[in-house]
Order: sequence, then C-alpha cells, then structure tokens
Amino acid sequence: MSRCRALPGLLLLLLFAESSPMRPGGIPPADVENALWYVWSRYTPAIPTQASPAFPSIGGEAQAGPYQVYSPLVMCAPSAAPEFRALWVTRFDWTRADGTRARPEMLVAIADQAAAARFNVLLFQVRGVGDAYYAPGYEPWAARLTGTVTRTLGVSPGFDPLRVLLDAAHARGLQVHAYVNVYPTWLCGVGAPPDGLNPPHPFWTFSRTNGRSWSAWRVYDASGMPMNMMTCGGYLWATPAWSGVRDHLRRVVGDLMRRYDLDGVHLDLVRYPGPDYSYDPFTPSFSSPAERAEWQREQVNVMVRELSMAVKAIRPQAWVTAAVWGVYQNRWGWPGFRQGYSDYYQDSKRWLREGWVDAIMPMIYPAGPSANCPDTTVWTLDRFRILVADFLADAGGRYVFPGIHGGYACFQDVLDRIQAARALGARGMAIFAYGPLSQRGYWDELATQAFPQPAPVPPLP
Repeated sequence: MSRCRALPGLLLLLLFAESSPMRPGGIPPADVENALWYVWSRYTPAIPTQASPAFPSIGGEAQAGPYQVYSPLVMCAPSAAPEFRALWVTRFDWTRADGTRARPEMLVAIADQAAAARFNVLLFQVRGVGDAYYAPGYEPWAARLTGTVTRTLGVSPGFDPLRVLLDAAHARGLQVHAYVNVYPTWLCGVGAPPDGLNPPHPFWTFSRTNGRSWSAWRVYDASGMPMNMMTCGGYLWATPAWSGVRDHLRRVVGDLMRRYDLDGVHLDLVRYPGPDYSYDPFTPSFSSPAERAEWQREQVNVMVRELSMAVKAIRPQAWVTAAVWGVYQNRWGWPGFRQGYSDYYQDSKRWLREGWVDAIMPMIYPAGPSANCPDTTVWTLDRFRILVADFLADAGGRYVFPGIHGGYACFQDVLDRIQAARALGARGMAIFAYGPLSQRGYWDELATQAFPQPAPVPPLP
C-alpha cells in the first residue's frame, strides 16, 4: 500500500525562459533554536525564531518569462499500518512572556516539522489557565499571545492561533485535537487576573457566582483553607466538586467544537492536584478516607463523562482523549511514585472501560530527563514496559497511547520506548513535546528511524 502527498510548504517552480534552461529554486533552512525557562514540572522548551516560509525562495535571478507552470512537489511512499502518532504542542512551545508577541508563521513551522517527521496528530493547547489560544469564546485571549504573563490578558494578538494551526495542519494531512487544561484556573504567585474583561476570566465568574464565598470554588487543604493563589506551587485549581466548574467547561468545549473543524478534544490535568485536597464547601464530610476517595474519583469521572458527551453530541466522529498520570496503581512497591488512582483521584482505567474516552495517554516520563545516556534514573525503560503493559491489560477495547518524553539526552531513549510500545501492542504513542524535540533537534531521527513510513490514524474504537 502506498500513499502520495504534497510535501508541506514546498513548491516545485519550473521556470522556462526563451533563452535559458529551467532553473530550480533553493529552499532556505528553518532557524529553530533558543531555549526558554524551566516550566513548572515540565521542561525547558525551544522557540522557533523564524518559521519556514510558506513558499521557497528562488535561487539566483530569474530571467524574463514566459513562466509556464507551478506544480506541487508530490512524494509517494509506502504506508505503514495505522498508528496514532501524536505530538503535544504546549503554549510554551511557541509563545513567550518577555514582551515578544506570538506570530502565526511559527504555527505553520510547527505543522511543517510535524508533517515532515511523519506525525499524524497535533495535540494543540487551546486552554492553559482559563484563557484562550483561539478567538474567544467564553474565556479571554491568553496574555502570552501578546507577550506577558498577565498584563495583556484579553488583548487580541491580531490572528486566531487555532484557525492558523488547523488550516496549516489539515493542509499537511495532520489531525488537530484541542488540548484543554481542565481544572487549573489561574497561575500562582502573580495575583488575580485583570477584571472587567469581555469575556470575563473564570476566576472572577467563579468567585462571584458560586453562592458560598469568594474562594469556595477552589480546592481546600485538609486544614480547611482554600488554595492560596500567592503561595501555591504552580496552578490555582478549581474543585471538581462544584457543578459550576463542569458547566463552564462544557460551554467552553462545546463552543470549540461548534466553531472549529477539530478532529478531537484532549483533556489534561483532569484530576485533583494531590492527595491533600479537597475539603472545600462543596465536598461533604465522610466517615472514612476510603469513602472520601471514592467520592472524589466520582467527581472527576462526572467531568470526563460530561465533556465526552458534549463533544460527541456535536461531532460523533471526533476523538476524546486524556493525558493521565503514568502510574495508575503502584502494585510493584516502587519508592517515590505517586498513583493516579489514590493520590490524584483519577480513575483513568474506568474511563476506558466505560467508553467515556476513546484513548488515554499515560505520561510515563520524568518532568525533565537526566543527562544520562541512556537514562537510567527512576523512569527506566523496564518500568516503561511494565506500565504500558499494565494500562494495555485494562484497555477495554479502546486505545492506550503511551506518553514519551522527546527531550532525552540521546534519541535512542525515545526510539526504544516507541519500539517497546509497539512490541507490547499499543496502536500509537504521544511525544512530549514540540519544544523538547526542537531543543534536541530530533526531527530527522524521527523521520528516518521512528517513523520511516507515513501512517494513517487508527479508526475510532
């Protein structure tokens, strides 16, 4: 079986002059470099400083016409079996908070590189902390689009990032899934977001409409104190127990599905922030910790189920997927590993069993890979295999696409995990993320070693 496609961003310009032969064009390389700062529990991403142009420049001076034909450069290659090859594209991969405004051509460059490396799905972050990386909507423009952390919240960047990315990706045969941070509602340590915006930020909507108190919508710790936005560690989290949070997220996701030709919705941080939360006013008292934990898991379950129903009601053939904690239950007694099921109240295996999601992406990787080559720290290849097999054993006829970090010090660590996932029967994988891959410069290795042939996305389960 073979597949032919136009090479993204390339045209073969055939120039014919009465007194000269055809002169081929030259294609300038993309300039992809520059590291940003360490992002909370994630990585140090790279920002493309100059995107590949949409059309190549022509080497030398073109002589006078007549010019006769412009035709796509088409490549035919054997197709591999269906495989879900997803690439996370976070907001940190292409925006900055140092005064630099985001540029649409950077999104075209991302689609170019992903297609050339033979990915077939982009998980594009459209919601970070109650803000929008697309034309609002129910939430205001993200401040990072106009180069600040908070000050320019609600200011239009002059283009619609999701529309630009969708058009560029679809033209290159890539699916786009809207990647949504679910419960994080604002940042820590920066004060409240600007008020009086249109649309308003959910921080203010939740504070004014929850019917209990100014902070009742937040998670509370075991001492009965709401999460403090100035002292919390990374994000200010909304409680899964309040129905107002669910109602708002349903509106956000439904709006996305109605206005954009998305191929799916991808849920991240759809869990509690940790085992010490939440004792908020919407969470009742319980006679035992086990009863309490079961109730909290159900609150997250309801969110996942309702968001899935919202997506499928509008577009039945759209994917619903979720990034989940890499260890469901630590049945092996590994020291220092938290568990999705009991520490974050995230019953991701049930989501598969009940059909609330089409696939999960267990994040089986460290926040920042070591300098070791191979990486022999706690997230070893053997543990990766054990965790993938554990999730696959309970897939319930749906998909498990293991999450793999793209920032390992040597590409062999990335390749070993891709090959291990295939050997265990996974029908795909998700690589975190565009920034680490660019920083390491692994694009050629992906195309030649990991994905030497293009592959279609598997059918929905």
